[in-house]
Amino acid sequence: MRDSRPEETPELSPEARRKVETRFVWLLALAAGFIAMLPAIIAQLATPVGARYSGFQYNFDDHMVYGAWMRQAMEGRILFDNRFTTDPQPGLTFHLYFLVLGWIAKLIGITAASVLVRGALSVAFVWLTFRLIQRLDWKIHQTKLALALVVVSGGFGFALWESFGPEIERSAPDFIKDLLRGITPIDVWQPEAFVFPSMLTNGLFMASLCLILMVFLAFLCAEKDGKPVLGGALAFAALMNIHSYDALLVLLVMIGFLVMCWAQDRVTKEWMGRCLLIGAGAVLPALWFVYVLQQDAVFQARAATPTYSPNFRQVIAGYLLLILLAIPALLHSREGKKRPVFAVVVLGGVFLWLVIAAGMPYEGFFLNTMQWAILYGFIVLLLYSFSNENSTRNLMVSWAVIGLIAMYFPALFQRKLTMGLGIPWAILAAAGIGFLLQKQERSSRNLATVLCVVLLSATSMRWFFREIELAKANVSNTTVHSVYLSSDTSKIVDYLNEIGGRKVVVAMPGVSARTTDASNGQQVIDSFDSPVISDLNPVVSGFAGAYTYAGHWSETPSYDKRRGELTRLFSMKATLTEQTDALTKIGADYVIQPDPATFGVQDLRPLGEVVVTGTTFSLIKLRK
Repeated sequence: MRDSRPEETPELSPEARRKVETRFVWLLALAAGFIAMLPAIIAQLATPVGARYSGFQYNFDDHMVYGAWMRQAMEGRILFDNRFTTDPQPGLTFHLYFLVLGWIAKLIGITAASVLVRGALSVAFVWLTFRLIQRLDWKIHQTKLALALVVVSGGFGFALWESFGPEIERSAPDFIKDLLRGITPIDVWQPEAFVFPSMLTNGLFMASLCLILMVFLAFLCAEKDGKPVLGGALAFAALMNIHSYDALLVLLVMIGFLVMCWAQDRVTKEWMGRCLLIGAGAVLPALWFVYVLQQDAVFQARAATPTYSPNFRQVIAGYLLLILLAIPALLHSREGKKRPVFAVVVLGGVFLWLVIAAGMPYEGFFLNTMQWAILYGFIVLLLYSFSNENSTRNLMVSWAVIGLIAMYFPALFQRKLTMGLGIPWAILAAAGIGFLLQKQERSSRNLATVLCVVLLSATSMRWFFREIELAKANVSNTTVHSVYLSSDTSKIVDYLNEIGGRKVVVAMPGVSARTTDASNGQQVIDSFDSPVISDLNPVVSGFAGAYTYAGHWSETPSYDKRRGELTRLFSMKATLTEQTDALTKIGADYVIQPDPATFGVQDLRPLGEVVVTGTTFSLIKLRK
């Protein structure tokens, strides 16, 4: 009779294990880096004749903000100003990441620098994650699974997919729409909350994730050694500079982590002192941030832009698969001791309460200051019951649990606090899968593991193909920006790049184009063609360093009002006096003129000299 006991994986020697793990990590890291760049490579190869690939399909206007900073670094500037407004400003922004990226861009261009560095950071991220998972002292197959899930995992977004915007437009059961309040799960539209979408779309997010891991590794290694303190402090300083919200997230997570370690009697004065020294690295960048906030009214307006966290139901839908798989790991968090079943039940009750409360009407912050403080304090105390002898495991539990609470910290930037939350939940899910399959035969365990990875990677695959589809349709997910710069746009950008000094450019805001079904003339749900008029305001700021009057929804103070003013400027209703007064108030030097015959807009050519002539867009140098 066949032996039904699970097949044991033979233990490898430390040297053999090191070789196996190193080979796997290199393969995964290089694959991640290549796949992160692959949609851009495909889009570049498919560039239409005469056009120029921008490099960005997702959140195009945000990348133009980055491009404007890189453009200033290319000019030799160290301190940056905001090119998306004509308001006076002191120009005090220091951003280390885009400073270095700008130096690289001076050699290879903004698009190439952004894509290549994003790929390189994806490779570095996989290695840093491996270093973190190594400290859990797992078997090889669990380590591989954890790494794979960190990179590709998502939630239920694949089943409620939308290519444009977070709203549910496609067919879905009414009870699902009501449950999620009409918004898709966050793994559809919030890239910073998961690793794979960040790899595909945003190098800044990948830089931030790498720095977060470096800081956490420094805290962990500092338990026994003081050598990591300097590197950790420098990483924390860089993190505070390039993505300051993440410094707050690290602080909130570390408080819970230290409580868990205190429960194991592992917190020593030496370790605490080293942790404080690492944390001190963020002090100077934080002080500079406060100084700039006090001195720069434009920066104040930008910082005051509300970016509320999504409804908790949409958050849970994005992480539910990982959370369910992580439950066995949470139940086994006290190895050799009583399982914290009660703590898991209480935590589940907290999440259920948040789900129910999220269904009630509210505006602004989901939780006020008092409610959030009480909830955070309760969660920190609850983490005491999840403590484990392994400090790294404590850190993962703290990050996972507190991360779901941190995103409702009552501040206008709260949505940013979801950064990398998929990382700890993916690692805990890998541990949970390991517990569930530990009694299975090796072949059955491997098959189940592959099925879990495939299921959890479904949303990531949709992100990948969306990048290719957007490039093919020549439209960003914003719907008003083209992925490719037309021949006219490229000539205008090149001309403006030759103009030194301050230059203010006015362009008509973008006009989107919903896809129409040729058979019945009806608009196709969740589908857009290349914009009727692409919004070139952010383009000339990002690629030519020009100042624009209404270029970005967050960077431009009173953006909606100013966008309306520009739309009025180009409309047939505007009088010559209105146009002259508006351009004088803006202080415009140039106007990008859409072809009047093609688009039915005002002809502003009589106001100046046409210096770039195109078939759809021309550049007018205004008379002063």
